[in-house]
Amino acid sequence: MRCAPGTHEAAFALLVRHVDPSVGVVDLGSGSGAFLARLEDAGFSDLHAVEFDPPRFELEGADPIALDLNGDFAEQLGRRFQLVTAIEIIEHLESPTRFLRQAHQLLEDGGLLLLSTPNLASWIGRLKFLLQGELLFFGPELYEATGHRSPLPDSLVRTLLAEEGFTVVESTTAGDFAGPLQKLVGAPARWLFRAFYGSGVVGETYIVLARKVAAR
Repeated sequence: MRCAPGTHEAAFALLVRHVDPSVGVVDLGSGSGAFLARLEDAGFSDLHAVEFDPPRFELEGADPIALDLNGDFAEQLGRRFQLVTAIEIIEHLESPTRFLRQAHQLLEDGGLLLLSTPNLASWIGRLKFLLQGELLFFGPELYEATGHRSPLPDSLVRTLLAEEGFTVVESTTAGDFAGPLQKLVGAPARWLFRAFYGSGVVGETYIVLARKVAAR
């Protein structure tokens, strides 16, 4: 899992409140296949993966398709799905809008898109911007290390989803790279930010589930 610990667990918990294991799923930017493995363990069986670097993929029984998610990839999959998942992918892409447009094309009418991206409004993100004037998980050094290039606050994610024919079903924040000692030291600041700004500041990942509601 190449994401903040707790992200996959929270994304899965959100997802299973709204979908049945019988749906067809494609996981975009699947990496090792860890999120698909979690779905498989929960009884999902119609599972498909898109991974630009197939040797990274480790889940048996689901051969990944190597596609560049910066391009027009939807038609190359040859079918539509009831669920598209994209965990910690959109911030790596050149055009988030183009990606959402392609995801919309991949979905059947009423299908769901599960998306996550760094939570720029987290308490630690707010503190970093206050002290350094830089966004959490973004900047020249992190671009070289992670490829993060498209910072997306939750308000912009919701705006882009609406423009591309989606409506938000549910969202949450989760995940934390901090170790036990870091969590202990940061507890007062975390509590203070939460008191002023609400629960959305807790968690370094923003997770949103959106439904395809309109043709483009």
